[in-house]
Amino acid sequence: MRLKAYRRSLTCGVAALLSLPVVMTPQPAASQEAPRVEQGATVLDKIVLTGRKRTEVEEKAPVSATVIQSKDIPASGLDTGADIARKAPNTNFVDYSRFGDNYLNIRGVSTLGGPLNSFDSTVGFSVDGVPTSVIGFAPPLLDVEQVEVLRGPQGTTFGRNALAGAINVVSRPADGERDFRVNTEIGSNGHAFVEGIAGGWISPDVLAGRGAVRLQKYDGDVPNPYLDKDLGGAKVGAARGTVRYTPDATWTIDVSGSYSRDQRNNPAYLLYNHPDFPISGEDVEPKNLRTIAQGTINIRKDFENVSFTSTTSYQDIGVSNFGDFTDSYLYGPYLGLPPQFLFNPAADKVDSDEKERIFTQEFRLNSSESSDWQWVAGASYLRSDYDFHRKTATPFPTMNGTFDNKMTSETYAAFGDATVPLNEHWSISGGLRLAHDRQTFDGNYVTNGFPGTIPAFQQASETSDTYMTGRAAIAYNWNADVMSYASIARGYASGGFEKTSQYAGFGMPSLKFDPAKSWTYEIGTKANLADGIAVRGAVFYNDVRDGQLSGFDLATMRVFMTNQNFRSYGLELGGSAELTDGLELTGGIGYTKSEMVDVTAESMLTGAREGNRVHRCRSGPPISASAIGCPARRWG
Repeated sequence: MRLKAYRRSLTCGVAALLSLPVVMTPQPAASQEAPRVEQGATVLDKIVLTGRKRTEVEEKAPVSATVIQSKDIPASGLDTGADIARKAPNTNFVDYSRFGDNYLNIRGVSTLGGPLNSFDSTVGFSVDGVPTSVIGFAPPLLDVEQVEVLRGPQGTTFGRNALAGAINVVSRPADGERDFRVNTEIGSNGHAFVEGIAGGWISPDVLAGRGAVRLQKYDGDVPNPYLDKDLGGAKVGAARGTVRYTPDATWTIDVSGSYSRDQRNNPAYLLYNHPDFPISGEDVEPKNLRTIAQGTINIRKDFENVSFTSTTSYQDIGVSNFGDFTDSYLYGPYLGLPPQFLFNPAADKVDSDEKERIFTQEFRLNSSESSDWQWVAGASYLRSDYDFHRKTATPFPTMNGTFDNKMTSETYAAFGDATVPLNEHWSISGGLRLAHDRQTFDGNYVTNGFPGTIPAFQQASETSDTYMTGRAAIAYNWNADVMSYASIARGYASGGFEKTSQYAGFGMPSLKFDPAKSWTYEIGTKANLADGIAVRGAVFYNDVRDGQLSGFDLATMRVFMTNQNFRSYGLELGGSAELTDGLELTGGIGYTKSEMVDVTAESMLTGAREGNRVHRCRSGPPISASAIGCPARRWG
């Protein structure tokens, strides 16, 4: 019998939307101009990007980007990563059903297998310019103005681990606009959603405030006959508040805070070829919980020719996951046993807790938006204090005992980026970022008596790296409506230590994995055609060295961590058309081909082979010897 582990995921190759928006309170986004009509032809809005630390009109920026407006993001969506991937070509969301293990893939570039620690990511994710880690991705989207998906390395201005691209969520600011709304939904499987939003002036022209609150529940849609209930449910509560102080026309001070509590009961594994799929055979109810508390202070001072911005943020993230790692329907056929034989609520359980505190500080200078030369320069600091606790008793040798690990990560960086017009048609742009990473790891292990494990093991290790990333692009404006560009970018994803110290029970330290590096080459064209039609297209090639790889060896039932080279190439094509006032058609299509190259003997232990395609997720132990062998599918 051929078995496949099934995890919820989404591959977005084609994204299309036909919408008839109904707006209760008209609110043009701050980053767009109002639609207009010229001589009977509809002209699309000017979309503005802010993810590269400066204001850019998307149609003139030499980067492949998708900007998702708030009306196209379901406020009640439970899978933020999937909602974003649906709208962005060549973007894939992999859902491992547990907080801290989910990640994004852009243009075939991602972690190979699963995140090895909280910063093992190739897609940077930030909210209002503040980056978060893997366990903070992806939070509930609350009162969002737009989401910017930038494809290709964005490390120059975005920071660490934007090897494949970056996603920047832009929240609605407290700009004084009067806004009071209540949104509600009721649906099948116990779906219920309510959201309240309020905004306006507290003191006219000086102090504005805005707040949003969201409550939501879903009873689940994955039957479990052993527990006699449906799994896959959720209970979400989130709130966000912000105030803006503008003592005069040159100062803008934003103070914001948010909190979310997200509780799920997602099954870890499902057998895809079960005749009643989806159906769960776990013998205990899984518990997944994540809380995120964040506070941010953003201060901007405008001078005659430059502006100064300081962004200070602190995040406190907590994650708990508990569940059965030997689903009866999955492991019964694999072991040749009736599913009921594996039903034991007291055995084969994994219980883990993760806590992370992240502090970030950025200072930057920006040119005036009216300047011919557009530039940004700045410096940043990031510190993460991460704690990992896991208590397990499973059939897998590397997953037995109690693990208490601590990891501290720091990054210092300085960056600059500029665009310079050469003449009426030509312009050049580029940037550099110099950064230094440092990570310490302290591991503590105590056995649970599993055969072959030692009583206890401790580890104290440190690694650091100084590196440079950058980009260069040249653009040609054929006319006011059509431009083409070519670019080259250097990407980087930080190395570090694997968070779970898999081999501590055998007296072996957690070895560091190397940073991943890439060169990306891209050629693209952006055109605004007649009658409000916009078209965007790009072709790309990624050459990735030392991609971070994790996998499972079926023969020894052990986990491997190593590095593996791979490459990917392809294209994306998107467009939009404002057919009439209130009727918009948008769509996109993407194609990516990826393959492993220079496969080492160590990588071959994980199932990697020369020329094999780079899969987007892996089969869980012990279903496949391949490190990255599970298909990207999704139900519902």
